[in-house]
Amino acid sequence: MKTWVAMYLLIWAVLLEMLIVFFPVLGYDANLDLHVLGGAVVVVLALIVYRQIRNTSCPDRIKRISRSTAQLAVLDTVIGFPLYLTDMSILGVPFKEVILFLHFVLAITIIAQASSSATAYDMWEEREFAPTPADQPRSPAHTS
Repeated sequence: MKTWVAMYLLIWAVLLEMLIVFFPVLGYDANLDLHVLGGAVVVVLALIVYRQIRNTSCPDRIKRISRSTAQLAVLDTVIGFPLYLTDMSILGVPFKEVILFLHFVLAITIIAQASSSATAYDMWEEREFAPTPADQPRSPAHTS
């Protein structure tokens, strides 16, 4: 899969994940299982993107953003797993609403980070960056 395809697919996958939760048309339990499956897809995509970006010569900032996006996706899964067990009546989680809020905030953050890195990578790949005077190496100061 091309890197830019995986990057934009990640953004849409997270958005679809959120829509699945907000509009449970299949019923609560079916949507919950679909959300877990979608979450696994998000983590896999985030890790694929990071691996592909890491192996390019793109700017380090894009690499750092894609790494943090993958880390956020894993963290969101770790936070979401106890919520799933609670909703399936297997485990009781204290402060469920706080954890649910963090789960939501992490999803929004993943979209923001993935969008940022996708745009930057796309611009880098298409050579749309125009060098500015600030990008030019400075010559050492001459001393007399």
